[in-house]
Amino acid sequence: MAVDDPLMHPELRPYADQLKWLCEAKVEEFRLMGYDSIDVDSFWAYICTKLPRPLSLHRLVDVVLSAKPNDYMTYVTLGALRGDLGMPDDV
Repeated sequence: MAVDDPLMHPELRPYADQLKWLCEAKVEEFRLMGYDSIDVDSFWAYICTKLPRPLSLHRLVDVVLSAKPNDYMTYVTLGALRGDLGMPDDV
């Protein structure tokens, strides 16, 4: 997840470093639970599908912190079945 990421909403660009850190922490939490194939970019893509409207930083933080492995895996599985996710082979 880069500051110039096209998925990064312009309102959130000033907070990109903090959001990246938050997503990395959540990905590490998932890995500790046994979900080893997750990466920050795919997790961020998942979070972008859950962006609250109207967009605000505190609501986005809530979405990241409340993300559950089961919901993420459902997102990955449905994307793989539709063929619209470029996921690694080991997912």
